Amino acid sequence: MDDTGPGPTIFGALWRYRRSSLAIVAVAVLVSFVVALAAGDGRTARARIVLRAPDQTGALGIELTSEASFVRYVKQRALFVTSDRVLGAARTRLGGPETLEQMRSAIAAESSSTGESIEITVDGPGLERSVLIANAVIAAYQDESRAEVTAATEKALATLNTQRGAVVAEIPAGGAIATAAGQTLSEIDKQMSRIGVVASQFDDGVSFVDHATAGAVGPWRGVLRDVAIGLAVGLVVAAAVAWFRADRDRRVRHAGDLAGVVSEPLLGEIETLPAQAVPALSTPGVPPLRSYQLVASGLRTMVGTGVVMVTGASSGEGATTTTLQIAGAAARDGLRVLVVDAAVRSRDLSRLLGLADWLGLTSIATGAASLEQATHSVHIGDGVGFSVVPAGHAHRYSRDHLRSSSLRKVIADMRARYDLVLVDLPPLSSQPETTSLIGVSDGVLVTVRREGDLRSLRKLREQIHLFGGTITGYVLTFTGADPTRRVAEPAVPQPVR
Repeated sequence: MDDTGPGPTIFGALWRYRRSSLAIVAVAVLVSFVVALAAGDGRTARARIVLRAPDQTGALGIELTSEASFVRYVKQRALFVTSDRVLGAARTRLGGPETLEQMRSAIAAESSSTGESIEITVDGPGLERSVLIANAVIAAYQDESRAEVTAATEKALATLNTQRGAVVAEIPAGGAIATAAGQTLSEIDKQMSRIGVVASQFDDGVSFVDHATAGAVGPWRGVLRDVAIGLAVGLVVAAAVAWFRADRDRRVRHAGDLAGVVSEPLLGEIETLPAQAVPALSTPGVPPLRSYQLVASGLRTMVGTGVVMVTGASSGEGATTTTLQIAGAAARDGLRVLVVDAAVRSRDLSRLLGLADWLGLTSIATGAASLEQATHSVHIGDGVGFSVVPAGHAHRYSRDHLRSSSLRKVIADMRARYDLVLVDLPPLSSQPETTSLIGVSDGVLVTVRREGDLRSLRKLREQIHLFGGTITGYVLTFTGADPTRRVAEPAVPQPVR
């Protein structure tokens, strides 16, 4: 048997825990909505300045030799956007109440991921004001950048004019030296002309601008974005939590789940019955369900004759009902059947048959009665019946009595007298003293309730093998309504322990 069973799927886990998953998603969306409103994203304006690459000759004092150097240049210009010089000019343009410190805290400028533009974000007192501030900052940056270019151009031209004047002053009248000086003057004139052209083309260093507008950054744009992010995060968290829960709580939901983790055969699936049909099964004369008849036939094929223990991993698996139903089906097939109630604490089977206070298994174990004295007949109609050894009196035995060799000899005597001995065995974890009976059996029939825990089933299987038992097969109970059952059929009860 696989230790854990088939791993859960994401969608299966989400569907299984759909209510809690929906709650997680709803909380994530609600939190993102509240955070978006609290953060005031509806008052945030965004704008972009795409820069023009300076002339690579360095005519304006800006030297760009590679793409990395241009990225650095953009980062420097982003810092210039939030400088006191630009912010002061923008504040003058606005003429509003904002101080320089308030503008600095409200405005952020960063280079874009592509490294070619500056992205400006303004979180002002309101959307309209944020848009005005963002556009004022752009205009101030362009003015100040243009002023920088003009100053750099004038400085470069002044330097060249000084050089030109010095050359002119040193030119003698005529001769070879005058020719060399003329070439120098020509080169200086070319540089001055190039600087003028470059400065005119570069202007403010801005290629184009995406201005902030109130329509482009409506008050719900950021909120909807954050809600979408919250929805995505909520789904991821819900899926992770649901999968973890499903992985920790693996259960048998259908026959395929059971077949995927055990090697022994599934002898039958028992349908879920209406609540009003449940009490009828306590009457021995009720014919067994067709599904239990199939289980009885499968059990005879697997074991033939002998002693079969019927148990489940926990109470409520349907072991007691399975025992009675198989006994009824086998008796109707002409077999000599003995039913033994080994659940000496709960004594459910004995109560169902009205034998709770009769001599039984504990009487045999303590030596107070023989097998013949503790065996009682149950008639199920048409002259057909089976024998029963009830649980007996719980207060008259000790745990050691059920482990005695004399009781194992009595079970061997049962095997010799009857074609089929069905022992209703309680869950081993609730009555461990009955584990000694497993080793003297010819097979163990395990009932598994739909939604039963796979880890409990694994533990039961290990215990059965540890105590020398052999699993004959499984019966899956509470599997859903039987689509073939006709309305006119007599009501029969739901399996119960």
